[in-house]
Amino acid sequence: MKKNTFDFSGIAHQVLQDETSALQHMDMMIDEEFEAACKLIDTCAGRIIFSGIGHSGHVAAKAASSLSSLGTPSIYLHAAEAVHGELGVVTAEDVVILISNSGETQELLTILPRILEVGAGTIAIVGNPHSSLAQQCDVALYTGFKQEAGPFKFAGSTSTLLSMAMCDALAMAVSAARGLTEADYAKNHPGGVVGGQLHAKPH
Repeated sequence: MKKNTFDFSGIAHQVLQDETSALQHMDMMIDEEFEAACKLIDTCAGRIIFSGIGHSGHVAAKAASSLSSLGTPSIYLHAAEAVHGELGVVTAEDVVILISNSGETQELLTILPRILEVGAGTIAIVGNPHSSLAQQCDVALYTGFKQEAGPFKFAGSTSTLLSMAMCDALAMAVSAARGLTEADYAKNHPGGVVGGQLHAKPH
């Protein structure tokens, strides 16, 4: 039997080190734009709507789920579906968070004018601060993206991780500002392991 001598662990270390470095770089870039985004979300009278496509779409869906679990009503709007009618869900009281590493995703740029016309607030999460999306939204959060992790610089990895981390940072910051408690969080988790652990605690 031929022995496999490929260094799997070496690739893993390379990927994790690349991603860790990218996160540390983004951490140093948190500034007044992040503060502005948090305030826009915190004062939103409607829902927070996350939108994206491809990898960014998956990030958007997870972000909407996370923020809803923390007590802020949020939904995911698939950018391609929005182009074909689902855009009607957006109202003037909402804040729409558009996620695109390039900032040039055609589906997002197609729906953005209508979102702006409706009067909803807009936040862009992008890897290119000079992109069309960044320039047209009320607030633009730059992830500091430089390149993907590991040996394949064409495969989404770091770009997706940075967008996800930025969404987590927004969700946690706004929820902390609103005084979220374990008891509050438990109300949205009546089941599952997390729910069971929270409901077992005295509040």
